[in-house]
Formats: sequence, structure tokens, C-alpha cells
Amino acid sequence: MLWSPARLTGGRQCHRKEVFESMTGAMYAAIGGLKSHMTKLNVIGNNVANVNTYGYKASRMTFKESMYTTSRSGSNGGATSGGNNPSQVGYGCSVGSIDLNMSPSTYAPTGQPMDTYIDGEGFYLVGDKLMEGESGIRTGEDLKKPDLTRVGDFWIDPDGYVCNRDGKVLYGFARVQNPEYDPTAQKPADGATDEEIAEYNRKISPTIISTELVPLRAPLSAAAPTEANGGLTGAGTADEKRLWEEGDPVYPYLSAEEGGINKYAKPSDKADPDAKAGSTQIAVAQNTAADRVSDVIQVQLEDVGIGKNGAITGTAANGQTVVIGYVAIATPDSPDGVTHINGPYYKCLGGAGNLRVSTLGVELPCDYLGNKTADLTGADAPTANDAILINKNTQLIDGGLEASSTDVANEFADMITTQRGYQANTRIITVTDSMLEELVNMKR
Repeated sequence: MLWSPARLTGGRQCHRKEVFESMTGAMYAAIGGLKSHMTKLNVIGNNVANVNTYGYKASRMTFKESMYTTSRSGSNGGATSGGNNPSQVGYGCSVGSIDLNMSPSTYAPTGQPMDTYIDGEGFYLVGDKLMEGESGIRTGEDLKKPDLTRVGDFWIDPDGYVCNRDGKVLYGFARVQNPEYDPTAQKPADGATDEEIAEYNRKISPTIISTELVPLRAPLSAAAPTEANGGLTGAGTADEKRLWEEGDPVYPYLSAEEGGINKYAKPSDKADPDAKAGSTQIAVAQNTAADRVSDVIQVQLEDVGIGKNGAITGTAANGQTVVIGYVAIATPDSPDGVTHINGPYYKCLGGAGNLRVSTLGVELPCDYLGNKTADLTGADAPTANDAILINKNTQLIDGGLEASSTDVANEFADMITTQRGYQANTRIITVTDSMLEELVNMKR
């Protein structure tokens, strides 16, 4: 059969169309490669820019193949013919994932006594101060309200709050007045049960640790004891007694709480000399009324430091050691899944799972947030996320911060390969453009 000129012309046009579509597909694939490599270069550039940023966690970008077009499907073969593989052509690549590596980085000494490094996993909880009438964190769900950070650049501001250099206050377990304090409690006899020993130890301690997470703040400074403020009894007689000394730390009270050990009202502002030691006779407790100087002056602390177990301590002017509280460490189910919000701060959102809080080896009077006990029922019953863990694998190291996790050598190697990949994709575009030019200039 002879081909007519019309058939030849039609064949050339069909062939040109196929060639044109094939070459434009290559160009589009190369454009996708350019965009993806540019995104990776942005990630590398951000990592390198933060090589000296404390607490910075390097990101990693991965590529993934884009969709494919199938020109021929695969076959397993039949009775008379063998099988064949599918024939597919890809359309370039795209961004697969951009991940954070939240593994602990190295310790970087700074010489600042309140700078702390988390030697292990977990985050500090930082946020805003509590407004009038607001309570602290009492449930596992409320744990997600503060921000998470690995940078522990802390100091004590003029109001006595433990803050970072951005002005966010540090949340932790505060030391408070013990509502069960009874210095006359009798020591258990030999052979006493563990419960009896624990009850005795709880009563003879003037202060305890609250399991309600609150912004940590230095206690108040007691005014001079007088008969007017209830700190001095029997003045000028042989029975003169001072309930506190000027400058003693005034720890806050536990808030009234249903159930548990928190179901106690605040004592009166005036001391009753005949009252039983305990509920109304805790040292310096009566000096916290609104019209007292101790409500506005914080204890002036020296040699403030943070211990391995998260204890924030200092020395008052009278030489007394003051314990502000204990740092709380929060750990998500998937630390690499936290969402970076701004600067060194993260949120436990989708991908990070639940957030749990722990102490660094410190045992608390209650095992649950909000000073809840296991025997509570109904709406007050604690949940699994309310449980406070005791983490003995992590500790704090003072005098330094966490260095950036950027590995400059790896970043430079990735930068070279990314640059070459970008160049290769630009070469595909120029070659495709040249071929299209030849196609357009072909004679009919």
C-alpha cells in the first residue's frame, strides 16, 4: 500500500505532538526538581544560620517521587506468551518530609549559675504569669497550654519570678505551707507501719511540695514580728515568744481543693496563742494578710542555683536556705512530632501525642497533678495523663545551655549535593528548550 502525502503529513504531526508532550514532561519534572532542591537549600541555610543558636534543633528534608504515568501495564503472562513489566514514566520529585531531630545535643558552658542544660529527653514548661483568680495546671490536658523549650536561660526577675530571658515564667512544683504541720507530733514507735511513718514525716515538715504546676516564684519576706501582726506573744515578759524572725521566707498556702490533702482553709491573719500548733500556728503563716509588708516584698536571695534534681535554692539575708520549688520536665509521646511555633518554643500538637510531666527523681506528697489522690472518684478522679512520673534517667546541669544540633560538616556536604542536583535539573530544562527549538524549526 502506498502512503499519500496527506498520510505522511498527518504522521509527522502526530509524531511532533508526541515528541512535544514528551519533552514538556521532562521540563515539568525538572521544574519540580528545582523547587524541591530549593526547599532543601532553604532548610540547609536555616540549619547553618543557627549553628550557634542555643537549643536549636536541626531539620532534615527528604525527597519523594511524584506521580507516574503508565504507558503499558504489567502482565504475569498467559498460556502462550510470557509476562512483561509495566512501563511507567515519572514526573519529577517533591518534598517528602521536613523533620526535626529532637535528640539531646551537647552541653555548652556559659558561666551563668541559673543556666541549665537538660541531660536527657524532655522540655521545660514556660508561659505567662497567673492572673488574679487563675489556678495552675491541675490536669494532663492543661499541660499543653504552656510552651515547651529546651533552652534554660533562667534568672529571677524583680518580682521574684523565675523567668527566661524572653520574660516567660518557668512552671514547676512550688514549695508551700504544710496545712498538717504539727511540731508536737509523736514519733512512731518501733515496728510502726510505712503509713504511720509517712504520716509522721508529713506532719513534722513546715512545708511540702504542691503538685499543682504553677509559675515558680521566690517566697515573700516576713516583716518584723509584732503583737499587732500576730508574730509576737507575751512581749516584755519571761514568756515572750516570736513565731518568726524578720526576713524569714513566707511560703504560700495550698489552694482549697476538693479531696486529697488540699481541703484546708487559709488560717486567720491574727494568731491565736491558745490554738493548737499546726493549722493556725505555722511559723510566718500569719504574716500574709493584704495589709502586711510581706505581701509585696520578695525574699532577697543570694547564691541562687538549680540542682540536678531541679531544686531551685538560694540563701536569704538571715542565712536561711530557701527552696523556691522544683523544675517540672514535660515529655511528649513523640518528641520529634512537636510543632515549632517561634524561636526556641514548641507546642504538643498533632503528631506529638500526649504530654506527661515528671520530676527529676523527687518524690511528691501526691502522685497526680492538682494534689489529687488515687482514691478520688467521679469528676475529680485522676486520669493516666494526670500521673506525675519520677524520671531518674534525666538530670539538669547548671552553668550552661544546650548547644545547637547543627552539624556543619554534614550541612556543607548536603549543600554541595543539593547544588549539583539543582544544576542538573537546570541542565534538563536547557536541553529540553534546545530540543523544542529544533522541533519548532523543522521543515514541513
